[in-house]
Amino acid sequence: MRNSKRKQSIGKNQTGFSLLEILVVMVMMATLIGLVANSVGNSKSKGDMKTAEIMIGKLKLKIEEFNLDTGYYPRSLDALVNDNGDSNWMGPYVKEKELKDPWKEAFQYSSPGQHDEEFSIVSNGKDRSPGGTKFNKDINSWDL
Repeated sequence: MRNSKRKQSIGKNQTGFSLLEILVVMVMMATLIGLVANSVGNSKSKGDMKTAEIMIGKLKLKIEEFNLDTGYYPRSLDALVNDNGDSNWMGPYVKEKELKDPWKEAFQYSSPGQHDEEFSIVSNGKDRSPGGTKFNKDINSWDL
């Protein structure tokens, strides 16, 4: 009998959050999570763009190294990986996986290139199509 009185007295004195208060807190948490997720997404996109720039810079150096060894620029980036039978070829100059940008698309290579360069290397960026702005813009060897 003592236990039943005790339970009744605890129930009468309890207070809690109203449904409105809980909903307000949930909306605030969802907003905060959305802001953090957006910030993290932008940081990843910036990092991928910087990685693509670094990869293009490295490819430029390897193409120049190929040119120094063979006396000509490669017709494709595959020539940096696979021996074409040239006795002066000293490769492989890069690994196969280094021929793709951070978005897993093959770098576009042309020789001779534009903008007074002997060759050009292009990544189409996050959207994987020519053009674009911000995180979707193309990354070109002549801009680096």
